[in-house]
Amino acid sequence: MKYYYLLLSFFVFLSSFAQAQINLDEQTAYLKNNLQKPDEYLISKFRQYPYVLLGEDHAIKQNLDFVMALIPKLYRAGVYNLCMEFGAFEKQKQLDSLLTGPYYNERLAKDMMFFYNTGWAYREYYDLYKAVWTFNHTLKAKEKKFRIVNLSYKYQWQHFKGGTRTPQNMQAVFNLGTPDKFRTDIIQKEIIDKQEKALIYMGHVHVFTHYQMPILKMNNDDFCDYDVGMVGNRLYKKQPDKVFSVMFHTPMYSKTQYKPLYVTTANGEIENLLHRFNYPQTGFDLRNSPIGKLKDDSFFSLCYPGFKMEDFFDGYIFLKPFKYLTGCTYDDDFFTGKRWEDVKNNLPDPDWRTAADLSDYKRLIKDYIDIPKRYSEVIQTSIPTVQYGRIERINNFPSKYVISRNIDVWLPEGYNKKDKYAVLYMHDGQSLFDAGITWNGTAWRADAALYAITKQRSYRNCIIIGVWNTGANRQSEYFPQKPFAKLGDSIRQQVLQTSPAGIQSDAYLKFITQELKPYIDTRYATNADKANTFIAGSSMGGLISMYALCEYPAVFGGAACLSTHWIGDKSVKGSIIPDEFIAYLDKYLPDPLTHKIYFDYGTVGLDSLYEQHQLKADRMLRSKGYNAINLMSRKFAGADHSENAWSRRFQIPLQFLLKK
Repeated sequence: MKYYYLLLSFFVFLSSFAQAQINLDEQTAYLKNNLQKPDEYLISKFRQYPYVLLGEDHAIKQNLDFVMALIPKLYRAGVYNLCMEFGAFEKQKQLDSLLTGPYYNERLAKDMMFFYNTGWAYREYYDLYKAVWTFNHTLKAKEKKFRIVNLSYKYQWQHFKGGTRTPQNMQAVFNLGTPDKFRTDIIQKEIIDKQEKALIYMGHVHVFTHYQMPILKMNNDDFCDYDVGMVGNRLYKKQPDKVFSVMFHTPMYSKTQYKPLYVTTANGEIENLLHRFNYPQTGFDLRNSPIGKLKDDSFFSLCYPGFKMEDFFDGYIFLKPFKYLTGCTYDDDFFTGKRWEDVKNNLPDPDWRTAADLSDYKRLIKDYIDIPKRYSEVIQTSIPTVQYGRIERINNFPSKYVISRNIDVWLPEGYNKKDKYAVLYMHDGQSLFDAGITWNGTAWRADAALYAITKQRSYRNCIIIGVWNTGANRQSEYFPQKPFAKLGDSIRQQVLQTSPAGIQSDAYLKFITQELKPYIDTRYATNADKANTFIAGSSMGGLISMYALCEYPAVFGGAACLSTHWIGDKSVKGSIIPDEFIAYLDKYLPDPLTHKIYFDYGTVGLDSLYEQHQLKADRMLRSKGYNAINLMSRKFAGADHSENAWSRRFQIPLQFLLKK
């Protein structure tokens, strides 16, 4: 009866995945049949909507380049106006003259942008002026000219020096009215009243239309209130059938808005879907489309149970994945002729940026366009780029045992479902393939190592399942549970100081063996027996790999334990923990006739602590019948405790485990 309920539980679990796969297949098919170039997509919306709102995260070069290239196409579609947040309406007459005058005055362009915002030293924004000037000079003398309409005005930040914001000091700063009401009034006067069309380009929060941004309200019954004052909200209220909102591919604020600040859009599924098509530049509908049904758990989902992408924007433009986006170009000439006093007296939003002097201010401006740094939190969750084979991402694989996590499935070149493949489960999945997206800029390059050996017929073809760690819970999930239980109370309490969630390694291994492995064996062409199923990791990942082999000898036929962290916890001195690990091995080692185990260690850094314990473990293993056929233990003099070191020697355990 117990087996029946376990089986039933698995099939319920599997059916939920099957439904997710149906949705994924529907979304993939939709994209395949509806992929449009992003400029064609955006222009097409003007056939139905006179006002298309385009939202950006600021200072992304690709976004600005896209808008610049769009200008001639907008004009040919009968759209003669680009309304943008980035400029002061007080300078509109000067701007109109600049864009139609006989000569382009770059100094004037920069000074007008400085008047709007003393920190907006990003060349691409005022290069939009030059792009329009250049295009206008391709037109005949009597032809209507393209126009940029500035939507902002010069805010008086000298009246606010930080601290508490009040209606009084905010009215002094925004002396011409709240920014988005002012902007909406300009659009009414310059576009709607003239019965013209416009692309309205602003930060993405300003172009919300049907979506209303939530505000925590402690005395509302559901704790929610909503900001309905954005430009898009105001236009949508006036003319809901004439407004269409589009967002550039943009990270979302997290629910905490602190560590992490950003999370990936649609829980990573938009990039996951487009990865299947090799990241094409494209535009597509969210509203009333399968892509719009993608769920999102970012800050913007607060107060919206079951929040989906179609609840947010009408359309989407994807130019590049986050890891390939770059910042705008800093222009030091922006400050030519400007004194620090000119800047300091009107620093925009001093709660956001404060500086001691002009040099410090320039540093902050340049820091903002360091996109690998600014987007590091979402870049680290990107799908890895591999040199060989390909990656399929399973986002947020659910579990009833442990918290959900990403799974990266590496498939070799030529993978097909007619063949059968061995499977290597690896811990710390986010560090396996692509150094460009890891937290420390290093990776195992596991694809290159496996590709190099499986070209030889003496080794099994294999796929890699990269099981992500979950950050704060890594120690909890990787510390072997049975040895932990044998430690004295005081030692256990010391260990729990670095594992506040408790020791969860038994639950983690249940997740791998009872949920993840059955799913992988169902979806991929695997040899599911223990002779073709292996597990590997380094440091704490080495410990949990050793533990997995002992706890599930019917599942895993071999384990690779690199730089095994025998000490378990650096804060606990002596050999108490290593001795318990070795005593556990002595009791639970699987049959050497049907299992293999690999150990190694370096001599630098943390690895310098391992040799004495590894030698003790090796002696015990040999006493149990392990020999050169089923045990390999190697010392690497000069090797440290890093992905680079493991990458250099990873072929050795692969050859040991995968030899036919």
